[in-house]
Amino acid sequence: MAIQEIMKLCESGSAEENMAILLAFHCAPILKGSKAANIMTVSKKEFKGIGRLLQGTNISYRFLNTKGEKAILYLYREKELKQYLETEEIREFLQEFGYHDENIQSMLNRLSERIDLYSDGTMQFPHEIGAFLGYPVMDMKGFIEHNGKDFVFSGYWKVYHDVQGAVKLFQRYDEERRQTIREVILGKSIREIAV
Repeated sequence: MAIQEIMKLCESGSAEENMAILLAFHCAPILKGSKAANIMTVSKKEFKGIGRLLQGTNISYRFLNTKGEKAILYLYREKELKQYLETEEIREFLQEFGYHDENIQSMLNRLSERIDLYSDGTMQFPHEIGAFLGYPVMDMKGFIEHNGKDFVFSGYWKVYHDVQGAVKLFQRYDEERRQTIREVILGKSIREIAV
């Protein structure tokens, strides 16, 4: 479903229904349990609505950046995220960017600080955010090395390595998005949808 179709659906619903549809569109893989984390841009007003929608689920959330009218909202499943961040490959990758504490909240605080520095214009965007979204290390390294260019495929992220694996995963995420939006439209709550 294209974003234009989603926006049309949002014109006719209540604020809560609209937020549920946007949450389903942007974060279906985490709602369905196939991804440990997702981000979306929201206003501070929308943040409260998302909090209500996620009550009773196993999904935590926090702002990564709160400057200006819009902010980056980070949604995550703590247990799954912790397992991913504890893998040796990810730990070594993140250490290159100063993530030495293995406590998830400390790591998210560091990421938030780095995003704030980017917002202030003091540093480049912290592309290591991909580690907090479950992106493959080879693709994050490829993105950094090639400045986001020369990728071999693009979908939920820019792919520099295992194209077949990425295409399969992106198709799964697309199907989860369609299914989740359909469930919201049919009246299911985010609590009922979230695995």
